[in-house]
Amino acid sequence: MNIRLNAALNDPTLATPALVLDFEDITHTYARFGHAFPGGHVYYAMKANANPQVVKHIADLGGGFEIASMAELQLALDAGASGDRIICSNPIKHPQFITRMQDVGVYAMVIDSTFEIEKVAHYAPGARVYVRLAVDNTGSVLPLAGKFGVDAATAVELCDQARALGLQPIGTMFHVGSQCLSTANWVNAIRAAADVWRVAAEHGHDFHFLDLGGGYPAGHYHTPSIPTVEDIGAEVMSALETYIPKHDDLMLVLEPGRGMVGESGRLLSAVFGKAQRGEETWLYLDAGVFNGLMETYEGFPPVVSHLDDAALVRPIRKYTLAGPSCDSCDVIARDVLLPEVHIGDRLVFFDAGA
Repeated sequence: MNIRLNAALNDPTLATPALVLDFEDITHTYARFGHAFPGGHVYYAMKANANPQVVKHIADLGGGFEIASMAELQLALDAGASGDRIICSNPIKHPQFITRMQDVGVYAMVIDSTFEIEKVAHYAPGARVYVRLAVDNTGSVLPLAGKFGVDAATAVELCDQARALGLQPIGTMFHVGSQCLSTANWVNAIRAAADVWRVAAEHGHDFHFLDLGGGYPAGHYHTPSIPTVEDIGAEVMSALETYIPKHDDLMLVLEPGRGMVGESGRLLSAVFGKAQRGEETWLYLDAGVFNGLMETYEGFPPVVSHLDDAALVRPIRKYTLAGPSCDSCDVIARDVLLPEVHIGDRLVFFDAGA
């Protein structure tokens, strides 16, 4: 933890809840992606953290942006990103959003249905498009399969339809699932993409765009078994050499979201209530599922500790952590072991940047 971040967290005048971000960590992580994926292009998945300062920082580092809404498009433009440094991997897009992307020269947008192809062809004639493949999400903390993506045969059919309507199919994308803990998912997805590319070439398509999506996990320094950017990069680059034909103009796209900013954030929260309910000791915090910790509800276990090192000598207790709302769903985690917590203590949640 750098000195300025530590000072900010320990500032007694800092009102809680508060998200404190380490921009040096983001810079370091951006460089790691560049080294792990030689020749790859980072298009930060802005949905992970759309704070304007974060967006501007990544733009200044040379990164592009993956956007999913009109608001995110405007944030990217305000940060100084040109249209060719922006892509849209949201398979379902509002017509006005499509038109606006076409107007500012967004590089390409995803499609995964006949209906979306017809919509894009109408509102953005001649646009570059790429098709989202459905791939295995086993091993991800939050699988994203089912809602989006198509099989290999359908992918080629959609590219044929897109071309017939005047669009430019340029390649494929996939998403291995959020917080993916298995490097094999990327390898298997690249192999599946290679099959699509081969058949598409037989149909006269000349692909050059391969989007590896997101899923790069955060939290390596807490759980060493979580694959690092370097682990994933080594597997991916080997798979590309094996399965994807040599392309001098291959555009390899990465969409890190949590993997880019997750470890940069610390969420500071104060304990303002405590109760004994049967065998459970409940702590009530001013941050919860609905204000900063939504992903704990989706299955992401929190990494939390006392802010004050002096508290570490207290006896270890087991707690249920809950947020401030009256909603019974606002439970952050159960069976959390912490040195004894008193009302007024401050807790810090790690990996909270996304």
